[in-house]
Amino acid sequence: MSTSDKHDSFRGDVYDLIELQQLLQGPHKILFEGKSPYQDVLLLETKNIRLYQNDQLVWNSLDERIYHEALVHPAFVLSDQHERVLIIGDECGFALREVLKYSSVCEVSQVSLSPAALIAAQKTPQVSELNEGSFFDNRVHFAHGTINDFLLTKQQPFDVIIANLPDPETKEASKLYTKEFFKILSNLLTDCGILVIQSASSEDNPVAFWSIEKTLQSTSLYTLNYHVNVPWFGDCGFHLATKKQLKWRENIQNRTLPEDLKSWFTFSQRVRSVRKQARVNSIKTLHLHKLFSASSKDIQEPEDLKELRHLLSNPHRLLYEGGTKGNQVKIIETNDVRLYLDKQLQFSSLDEQIYHEALVHPALSMVQKRERILIAGGGDGFAIREVLKYSDVQHIDLVDLDPLMIHMAGNIPKVASLNQRALHDKRVSVHQKDIQVFQKEQTAPYDVIIVDLPDPGDEILSRLYTVEFFSKLSNLLTEDGILVCQSHSPEYAPFVYWSIGLSLKGTGMHVRSYHTEVPSFGDWGFHMASKKPLHLSNRKVVVPHQTLPKDLSTLFVFPSKFRSVQENSQMNTLSNLKLHEIYKQELRR
Repeated sequence: MSTSDKHDSFRGDVYDLIELQQLLQGPHKILFEGKSPYQDVLLLETKNIRLYQNDQLVWNSLDERIYHEALVHPAFVLSDQHERVLIIGDECGFALREVLKYSSVCEVSQVSLSPAALIAAQKTPQVSELNEGSFFDNRVHFAHGTINDFLLTKQQPFDVIIANLPDPETKEASKLYTKEFFKILSNLLTDCGILVIQSASSEDNPVAFWSIEKTLQSTSLYTLNYHVNVPWFGDCGFHLATKKQLKWRENIQNRTLPEDLKSWFTFSQRVRSVRKQARVNSIKTLHLHKLFSASSKDIQEPEDLKELRHLLSNPHRLLYEGGTKGNQVKIIETNDVRLYLDKQLQFSSLDEQIYHEALVHPALSMVQKRERILIAGGGDGFAIREVLKYSDVQHIDLVDLDPLMIHMAGNIPKVASLNQRALHDKRVSVHQKDIQVFQKEQTAPYDVIIVDLPDPGDEILSRLYTVEFFSKLSNLLTEDGILVCQSHSPEYAPFVYWSIGLSLKGTGMHVRSYHTEVPSFGDWGFHMASKKPLHLSNRKVVVPHQTLPKDLSTLFVFPSKFRSVQENSQMNTLSNLKLHEIYKQELRR
């Protein structure tokens, strides 16, 4: 639901726009398109192809171009000559595809780090379609043997070297980021040549990121660092290195790269503050894998594995499966139905269930009674679908302002199939009206109120996250009832997230905060509020579900970096309406 009348405005993450533009230029099917008085609606379907190596996601066809264009093109813009190119890694030919766009490229040497992934890519027609047949270009030569075999063979110098290396999670992978290895690559560069290294995430692994930079500099190379947000992976870091001083110049025309790349070369104060902690990684002092793994110690279970299980339990095609123990490869294809409102992603069918199970079930598993439920927003019907799993639910009021959303959820076959025709259940009453008007008309209390409203991207929406609005909703709660509110990302918009929580506390209710990882959106947060203290122990979801942990209490645990800004959050009130301004500031950041 949206109450914004500014159709030309965009409230969301700029990477939603980039990803949407990419999808619209690739194979897709528009299932529904329309305008309401409140927003533009676009529903589209695409094929999603992914490669997993040892159950870890390597690439996703939805956004791999963002990553590979970022990997390749800055180096080519800075290089005066790029006749001879060396690519290390990139077994699926995506960096190769970008390199071959330059007519001045005469020869490309490709060295595989994973023969199993290369075989998988060569045997899967869908991958050849994605890499635009780059494997068959006569300028490309595949090196036989290992990277060490290639480096031991005398080579002519290269104008550009692209090292698409695996993350330094293991001791073996860490050896590819040593002073000794970088020195060998430096010796393979022409005097004006340029090396680009895929690096650790500057946001998630800043010490590892700066350590890779410092290791490059220890070989007498000059560096220039940048990072980019790839929707399915988050922040991805890169280092450019040359034998001469580097200075960025912009002259780049590509499908997914923004016109202004200044933000790529800008790092937050938090990331810059740990730069002095960087250490040179060498064969004698091999420590990068320890730095890398230390930043991931809070992870209970790899998110990639959880997501893979979820995808495999739903309709999919297994395009390829093979490899050896310790180097197993899967390529799977699924249909992805996506809804964009004002060009802002609202859901992806690949992982909406993760979001909606987290939105609904913690609250419904904690209440003593769940006969009457109110859902504010949620016109897509997914929250209703989850609520209807409880046999003791007698009545649901769905309140959504946009008639187009309600029509789409009830009548467009793909969406109605995804929500299991939830809007047609006899227990559901649909109200096409403003939630603020609806709540004034109600007197009968609800056992659970689910607030699934759009992010507070403008002043009108910001009013739906005020102390006053939450107070009116709390008056509609039973004494033992629970209100749950989607609250944006505690990782990417922590001030917004904690400010919503503080505004709920301003009503006098008891609040518990929790979050989960939704790949399309990153880490996503929620707040539960009730008139009585909420106890989390021994809470289990008693209805069928796919994505929630057995112990719900794990959702309520936050890394220290998420909580570090909590004390700076601001209460949002009608007399001090700030949340939309905070939202815009965090999106710019």
